[in-house]
Amino acid sequence: MLGKLIPMHGFSIILSCKAISSGSPDCMQLSKNASKPPSGLLKPKIADKPCFGLMARTAVLSTVMAVVIFAAVLLALSAFAQYRNTVSHLANQQTQGLMTASLLLQQSESLVSSSAMLLLADDHFSRRQAMFEIADREEWIGRLVAELAALRTESGQFEEIYRTRDSLVDNLKTLDNLMRWRIDLRAQFSPSPAGIALLKSVEAQLAEVIQDNRKLSRDLGVAVGYHVAAIRQEIQQSVSNLDSDISQHETLLKVLVLSVVIVVAFTLLFIQRSVIGRVKRLQKAMNSTRPSPEDIVVQGKDEIARMANSIRSYVERINLNEHHILSMNRKLDFLAHHDALTHLHNRHYFERALHEQKASLEAHGYCTAMVDIDHFKEVNDAHGHDVGDKVIQHIARMMQQQLPKTALMARYGGEEFVVIFPNMALEEARCCLEAFRQCVADTPVKVNHSNINVTLSIGLSPQLPDGSIEKTIRVADELLYKAKRSGRNRLEIRDLRHRDKISSEGAS
Repeated sequence: MLGKLIPMHGFSIILSCKAISSGSPDCMQLSKNASKPPSGLLKPKIADKPCFGLMARTAVLSTVMAVVIFAAVLLALSAFAQYRNTVSHLANQQTQGLMTASLLLQQSESLVSSSAMLLLADDHFSRRQAMFEIADREEWIGRLVAELAALRTESGQFEEIYRTRDSLVDNLKTLDNLMRWRIDLRAQFSPSPAGIALLKSVEAQLAEVIQDNRKLSRDLGVAVGYHVAAIRQEIQQSVSNLDSDISQHETLLKVLVLSVVIVVAFTLLFIQRSVIGRVKRLQKAMNSTRPSPEDIVVQGKDEIARMANSIRSYVERINLNEHHILSMNRKLDFLAHHDALTHLHNRHYFERALHEQKASLEAHGYCTAMVDIDHFKEVNDAHGHDVGDKVIQHIARMMQQQLPKTALMARYGGEEFVVIFPNMALEEARCCLEAFRQCVADTPVKVNHSNINVTLSIGLSPQLPDGSIEKTIRVADELLYKAKRSGRNRLEIRDLRHRDKISSEGAS
């Protein structure tokens, strides 16, 4: 039974199941070698040396990416907190302070308007009504100044507002007294020259007080306007600072986002080149029909490199063991068809070859010869079986050298050989065998510094018209024994007899 080809994970291993003769030492040795498990395949060498591997580099990249993202988040949160504080400060203090200062400016202008109402009063009722307005404006100015002072604790000049307000109120009270006096003087039906002079004096005093009120009104407007302008400037400065902070944080966020993109791109590139690309190349090498160690590239000292090195070691051992198995299979296949001692074809192969070539041999003709070593038993008894084996090997070598390459030669058993001469006439076969017999007789076997003379007895039979190849072999064997009985060291031939010719003519 011939060997079978069994695929194993991309490798092909030939296992020979051929039955070999149990007496062959080569076959027994091959069987022992084949039964041993491949030692290199069981325990591959795997490096356990610690190194800055793939996991460590991935951890470093992940840490860097996490730190950059965390910094971006912290920066964004810090920016949002700063924006919230700035907007809260603008809404709660600066905007409210601006509104308070604006109201204070309005009340100051209303106070001046109330003084004009007081000047236009024609009777005491209008005068008192104007004074009520002035008192109300005075109270409002006081409240607004106190509120503005609470909002702007770091600013001064509130004393100037209070002083100007008090001076203006005092002047308005003086103006009220003068107006009451003027109303009373004008109410007289018959003014006297003294009364007219007094009225002129009151008018002159009113003009002076009005002039002072205008100056105090301007001073009050300037003092209040200073705070309005200061608050507006502070708001503009806060907005400018906020815009500058937004620009800075926006730039930092862009830098951090760009850093995150770079780190992510570098991480993806690292994973592509260090992991995916190498694994794909390793997979491509392993998917080939017969991967070789040269196809498995080991780069670096990380986990993938160690895995590739282990796979390469496995491939080397598998290829080595496959080569060993193929070599054993070739030897087993050779021994299945050849004799282990002489390396000629064995009887099993010879009989199978005759069966396969039967039609060709019978169509083109053939001759059959049986060859036997003379006195081989005496050689074994005298010199031992080792010398007998060397004699058999010597005859086999000379047979391969002297006989035609087209001849089918085999060891038939013991010291007996069989030869088939396809498409060869009897006389030509006789000449070849006679020359071979004579060469053997003239060439002694050299063993242990001594020569052993060996002769051959040969029986030669042509193709028999009424017989099979097996019958021709039997006839050649009978002729062999006839040669031995006739004195050995000779060639006996069976010529075609008259009846063979008649049978041949009848068959044709």
